[in-house]
This record gives sequence, structure tokens and C-alpha cells, in this order.
Amino acid sequence: MTTTFRRSGYCHVFGDDIPLDDGLIPFDMAIRRVDDPAVLRPALLRMVDPDFPDRVRPGDIIVAGARFGCGKPHFQGFVAMASLGLSILCVSMPYKALRGAISKGVPVLTGLPAIGEAFRTGDRIEVDFVQGTIANLDNARRFEVPPLSPLLADMVRRGGTRGMLATWLEAHPEMRQPIDVPESQTARPQATPEAQAHWKL
Repeated sequence: MTTTFRRSGYCHVFGDDIPLDDGLIPFDMAIRRVDDPAVLRPALLRMVDPDFPDRVRPGDIIVAGARFGCGKPHFQGFVAMASLGLSILCVSMPYKALRGAISKGVPVLTGLPAIGEAFRTGDRIEVDFVQGTIANLDNARRFEVPPLSPLLADMVRRGGTRGMLATWLEAHPEMRQPIDVPESQTARPQATPEAQAHWKL
């Protein structure tokens, strides 16, 4: 179980109400279910800050205001963030977005005070997610916020839910074998012609 989880990097500051669609990632990419990080990265947060995709570096930290990741739970933006090793600090975040970020392997701390003068884009930030401590190395400001639980920190360090599953399968290799299921339990029930007419492929 993870007892400490530190990251440091340059921060990129955003305001309140940054949505998942047409904020983190263009809505068109979300509804097309694009999930290739190499395709998603050039679009990450470009609609909010056109220079961000060219400025961001692996390991950097997003600092945002209230309701970061609001809107419909389309999580491709977090796929792009995870591929860059980014982290998120924010005033608040809808729980579905928080769950999505963790599931993709992006660490998050909420509970920042109003950003104000505490952070500027380009400041060097050091974060301990398990302790809930944040230090701005450029202006010596320090903050304490509710920490990420050791269980969730462990999930992030393993790469999110897929990483946790891969770890579990390594410990239980027998579960990698296909399970024989009787055909009667897998066959699709025969629908009436009336029902078939209403199916959408």
C-alpha cells in the first residue's frame, strides 16, 4: 500500500468551470470515442489555452479553480493527461470526473483555497498526494488539503483501474484462462420481428 506519493513539476493555472467536453478535449473527439493518447495530446486543453499542448511537459501539474472537469463524464482528457504523467490540484471537482481521473491513473487533490496570487503558470510545485501537502517552490507558499487515500494513490501508481487489474491477474494467472460457458447461456434470445424493427445498430 502506498504511504507516500510525491510529484513535482511546473504548474499550469486555469480558472473555474473547465468542462470535460470542449474544455479538456473537443466534444467531437469525445463522441467519436478517440482513445489514442498520441491523437488526444495535441488537443488537450487547447480550447481553453491554445498554447498549452506546446507548453506542457511530462510531469507538469494542472492547478484549477472550482468544478474542474464539469459536464458529461467523457474521460478522454484524462487519458491524455495520464500519458504525460500530469497531476491535478483544484478547488473542487465533480465526483464523476474525480472518479474518471483516478481510474485513468491521474492523481488529484481537491480543496485548494481560491487560487488568487498563490499560483502562476510556470511556478514550480511539489506535492505529496498521500500527505495532502502542496508547496510552491517559487513563492514559498504552502497548503494542506484533504489527502488522497493510500488505496487510491496505489491505484494511480499502478496506472489506474487497468493497472490494478493487470497486477491482480499477475497474482492470479489462472484467471487469464477462458472460462467454458454453455452456449445456452451466451446465445442471444430470439426477439420478435416487432422488437427487431426497433433495434438500433
